[in-house]
Order: sequence, then C-alpha cells, then structure tokens
Amino acid sequence: MTDTQITVTCTDCSFETTFSRLSAARVALADHERATGHTADWTIDSLSPGVERAGEDAGVCGIPGSSAADSPLVRSGNQASGDSHSTDTE
Repeated sequence: MTDTQITVTCTDCSFETTFSRLSAARVALADHERATGHTADWTIDSLSPGVERAGEDAGVCGIPGSSAADSPLVRSGNQASGDSHSTDTE
C-alpha cells in the first residue's frame, strides 16, 4: 500500500517539509505563511490505491461521460433508488 505523501514548499525561501497527512500539511503551510508572509504551496506526491481509484472513477465532476460508468462509485441516473425526493413537476 502506498502512503500519502504531501510536500509543502515555500516559493520565497528554502522551507520544505513532507507529511503523510493532509491536515498536518495544511497546518504547516498556513503557519509558515502567517509567520513569514511568504507564499507556500503543496504537492501531493502519492495517494493510497483506493483514493487513486476513486479519483479515476469519478472523472471530472460536472462533465457528462467523464467518469468510469462501470465503477461502483458512480450512480446511474441522478438519484439513488429508493430516494423519496423528486425533481419532476406536473
């Protein structure tokens, strides 16, 4: 299993650090920017295989036909079966 690896890098100085959790990377990025006034950015170098599969299956949100139709993550139609809400008007 591949672990998530996020690298936070400052564009204004030599600050660079790596995290295995997105939340820790977000805190480090915000802390560095607040403390120095510099601009920092992050790169997600790798994700677990399940997260990568979910991203590939989802495709580009909002663009019809861009997702993997055979994925268990994709619902057919706009609503799940058994949904009591309806958008039809009479």
